[in-house]
Amino acid sequence: MPKIEWDIDQGSLDWYKLRATVPTASRFSDIITPKQMKMSASRKKYACQIIAARLLNWQADSLEKIEHIAAGKENEPLAVAQLELIREIETRKVGFVRTNDLRFGASPDRVMMNGDLIQISIECKCPTIPVQFEYLLAAELAAMEPQSSDAEVYKCQRQGQLFVCEADEAIFYSYNERMPAVYVRDHRDEAFIKKLTAALEQFSDELDALEERALSLGAYQAFAEILPPAEVEEAANLAA
Repeated sequence: MPKIEWDIDQGSLDWYKLRATVPTASRFSDIITPKQMKMSASRKKYACQIIAARLLNWQADSLEKIEHIAAGKENEPLAVAQLELIREIETRKVGFVRTNDLRFGASPDRVMMNGDLIQISIECKCPTIPVQFEYLLAAELAAMEPQSSDAEVYKCQRQGQLFVCEADEAIFYSYNERMPAVYVRDHRDEAFIKKLTAALEQFSDELDALEERALSLGAYQAFAEILPPAEVEEAANLAA
């Protein structure tokens, strides 16, 4: 049964501390190539980012990225209300979800519960107009030459959330008040999740070995604590 953090706000200091030190569903496509389902070379850089968070309290998210997310959060209640009306469901906020062994995590925007169990994990986005077009035209854009694997990347994230949350269904809902909404519904793909799980297990072992090696190389002077990007920038401005 997954460990659910209800009292942590996404974007808060506690949230950063949790997600920076474990592989999360939004980055599973950096661990395994979603189309070929093979170990990805990108996992090497991702492993170094996680080790940096563990040993130095360092985090990778840029202030620009977080400000963009914050802007989208302003319209999220409208998107959630619309989704709940369409599906006739009731959702609730969640901070962070980790697997029972605490080695992997995910941050769904909302979840629908069935008793103590997560039944549906939900990504509810409020993107800019161009990004909404990317979601609306995802299949057509992916098929254009040179072909891209964006659809597989999104599938990797959603199936990763199903793996972490032990849920039955994943919903992606993207809302912009000037445009049609995007609604994608995925059920568990057990064959996909089996391959994903094997890749995550391998990456976890590699990560532990790399961290042990890093520790053997000398001392590290860690930052006081992991800080959200806005606080990092504020501290830099005060020091200037």
